[in-house]
Amino acid sequence: MRMIYSIPTVGVLLASASVAIAAVEEPLIPRACAPPHAEYKFCDATLPLDERLNNLIDQLTLEEKTRLLVARESPQGNISRLGIPEYDWGGNCVHGVQSRCTDDGKCPTSFPNPNTLGATFNSTVWKSMGSVIGLELRALWLQGVGENHDSNLPHMGLDCWSPNVGIQRDPRWGRNHETPSEDPLLCGQFGTQYTLGLQNNSMDTRYLQAVATLKHFDANSLEGNWYPDGTYGEDGPLTRHSVDPTISQYDLHSTYYPAFKASVIKGGAAGVMCSYNAINGVPSCANHEMLHDTLRGEWNFRGYVTSDTGAIKDILTDHHYTKTWKETVAVALNATCDIQSAVPSIPHHPWETGGEYITYVPEAIEENLLQEETVNEALRNSLGIRFRLGLFDPIDDQPFWHVKPDVIQSEEHTKIATDATAQGFVLLQDETSLLPLDPKGLKIAVIGPFAKDHSTMIGDYLGQICPTGWNGINLKGHSKDCVPTFYSGFESLVQEHNGEITHVQGCDVNGESKDEFAAAVEAAQNADVVFFMGGLDGTIEIEGLDRSSVGLPQIQVDLLQELAAANTNIILPLLHGGIVGLDDVLEHVPCIISMGNPGRFAAQALTEAVFGMNARAWGKLPVTWYKNTIVDEFNMVDFDMSKSPGRTYRYYTGEPAFPFGHGLNPLTTFEVKLVEAEEAAAVFSDHGRTDFTVKVTNVGDRDGDEVIMAYFKPLEGVVPSLEPASKIQKQLFDFQRVSLKPNESTTISFHVGIPKIQLFNRKGRAQTFHGKYEIEFTNGIGATSKTSLSTDAPSDPSPAPSLKPTTGNPTTLVEHIVEEEILDIISGRNFLIVALVLFSVAMITTFCILRRIRENPDGCTARVCQRLKCVCCCLCRCLFCRRRGGQHKHEQLSTDYDGVFDMAEAGQDSFDNDGDGDDDGDGDDEDGVIVTREEDEIL
Repeated sequence: MRMIYSIPTVGVLLASASVAIAAVEEPLIPRACAPPHAEYKFCDATLPLDERLNNLIDQLTLEEKTRLLVARESPQGNISRLGIPEYDWGGNCVHGVQSRCTDDGKCPTSFPNPNTLGATFNSTVWKSMGSVIGLELRALWLQGVGENHDSNLPHMGLDCWSPNVGIQRDPRWGRNHETPSEDPLLCGQFGTQYTLGLQNNSMDTRYLQAVATLKHFDANSLEGNWYPDGTYGEDGPLTRHSVDPTISQYDLHSTYYPAFKASVIKGGAAGVMCSYNAINGVPSCANHEMLHDTLRGEWNFRGYVTSDTGAIKDILTDHHYTKTWKETVAVALNATCDIQSAVPSIPHHPWETGGEYITYVPEAIEENLLQEETVNEALRNSLGIRFRLGLFDPIDDQPFWHVKPDVIQSEEHTKIATDATAQGFVLLQDETSLLPLDPKGLKIAVIGPFAKDHSTMIGDYLGQICPTGWNGINLKGHSKDCVPTFYSGFESLVQEHNGEITHVQGCDVNGESKDEFAAAVEAAQNADVVFFMGGLDGTIEIEGLDRSSVGLPQIQVDLLQELAAANTNIILPLLHGGIVGLDDVLEHVPCIISMGNPGRFAAQALTEAVFGMNARAWGKLPVTWYKNTIVDEFNMVDFDMSKSPGRTYRYYTGEPAFPFGHGLNPLTTFEVKLVEAEEAAAVFSDHGRTDFTVKVTNVGDRDGDEVIMAYFKPLEGVVPSLEPASKIQKQLFDFQRVSLKPNESTTISFHVGIPKIQLFNRKGRAQTFHGKYEIEFTNGIGATSKTSLSTDAPSDPSPAPSLKPTTGNPTTLVEHIVEEEILDIISGRNFLIVALVLFSVAMITTFCILRRIRENPDGCTARVCQRLKCVCCCLCRCLFCRRRGGQHKHEQLSTDYDGVFDMAEAGQDSFDNDGDGDDDGDGDDEDGVIVTREEDEIL
């Protein structure tokens, strides 16, 4: 998405990086192809990559090959005799490099979590974050920094197990904070831009800067523990390791695949992680159709695939898809899952894990369950990444080998992260226009469980944040005391302007104690404004933990209601992963802000936003905020998107608390108008397009940012009612963020062609449905301009994906196929054709029957019908009743009609008694009914 916006960009990062390139010197870490191992053929950078890879693979033993295919084998994942050092495939970079700090105290820059980043609707932010992470990863890697464990093992690799581009399917999912949106287009743009920033750097276009690994492929959006009826309980059998949803081809291709597809095709992602769950009976990491046919075949993916940690084990132990470990590793590698991430054998010791690949691949090859060439291909995919990173080439002229640690959490990087944080705040409501606040002489009370909290704002999946306070356990144990609290952010500004500030926690996140309620109410009574810092934390939602409800914890609701009775000027900034149901507080709290998990710079960013000090602040909701009762409407284990009441803004027919794209700007107001709009503009062909120009004007008196979203909606009747796409309420096809001064205007061009308004039919084929579409350009809060366009002809659907699951209940499978074929006949553009064919056949049949009955009333007896047990079959058979000497062949058929098929198989017309090639004895076959193969299949 093109941005009319100015922030520190990739160009700034490259300029700073170029200054930080050190003089050529031998790195601190071991490298491949260094003396005395520089003379191997695979070290010759002048040779083609395939030739180098094959040369290296040919020199490996089978045991060495398997060790190279297991993540986190540090320090054993090395081949010392060939001079190949270990390599860690397991680093995470969801919103920053998940590593330790350097020995001299430089810690990786930590950005907001993706749920906050999605709210920025700013592709420049996403790409810049990717660039920061990629550059810092190179610097940390060169310093020998490891993942966030006290042993400093495994040593960080250069691939990131991120971004997570799966959609936020359900608000109860414990990992909603890891992904940017419920919308496939927005998730795809996030993944694309993150990947482009992370992998590419103009300082050296020959090599990858780092490697993006898209996760979790696919439909991973449930942690556990759930029952099949959608209820939640400790003993619920369905977890992320065992769930096996039935997902239609329509939903796969219209909802679950698009973000991955865009990130691979447009972003060039070099890695993909397959998920724990199964889909339609097949575990993702054993799914040949998904990994080989779709990912590598249709999308032309040229990278490596890794399992999620323990997902190979799940194939056998949780999905029971295989019976032995040998079969398990064989199906995974045959499906092209190249790398296994195994379960740590010792708690807090996720390295030297061993793995089923190491143990059982040789046995699988011995029993012909797996070919060694398949193992070699997995090595080409994975080792090829290391070659593309420049790890087997001379380093003197490689800038990536000489990045100094000065770039780590540099001033430029901190500025980018802080700006991203402010842009991700969403103002849900401000009923009494409290914002922006004037700090002069202001008395504020800061109350709530997160008022002086240092960590919840940072979220999950992060490296060491503070250089001191490491306790030698793991990520969740190290100190975050260096992170400013929200209270401290307000305190410095208020005191600077002669104001007053008080603090009372009031309650815990999710407890029962009301001991501090009275003190909190007293503080509220004495304040001009109350900030209640509330929301959710990792005790309520996190990886491995879903929610059973979506409401704000009751203890916080109770305190808010008492505070509201004491002071009407309450501001509620919320920390959360998934959305928070606010039914019980909306009428009591005039000002509510969604922050998601805004990161370590949240205190500064929020202070500047609410006091009107940052014109770049405020974004839009990347998800629908439902009411509390949504848990009664959605079955957590049902992955059908269009089933009533419909999931996400694309299908939801209920009334949300706050819709997707909603977000107020307390600083100024914007106007959105189409320029020279033409109603019903035609998109003339699959390659044509219509350009719409939208004028955006800042009609307020302060600088500000605005997001313009472009939606399309097929009007009634365009999509046949039996197609799931007919339930689409509207769909995002573009967006842009702009920054304008008072009374300043800008124009934005939106290009609308067939690909942007193309939908999918129920078989997963991309298809343009002929007709009229509504086009809407809006800021999500009332400034809207609409027009329409029409397609002149429906496009041919793209080739259909396979509908044959590898496994599954045979009866269910047959019913599914029959249902699909029936729907195929009675829906879509084929309906008229099929109806005409059936009508024609019926008329000809009736004519022939009447003619035969008239010629010989006794000719068509009931004997055939009695034998065939079907009146319809009898009518069809009567077409072939032919007179010959007063006798009718149906008499023979009535006693042995199976002979008809025997003779047909022998190549003889069973009704051609005189050998003239026709079946009525007159030599011209004028009474014959011609039924084509296609029509016969329909009948």
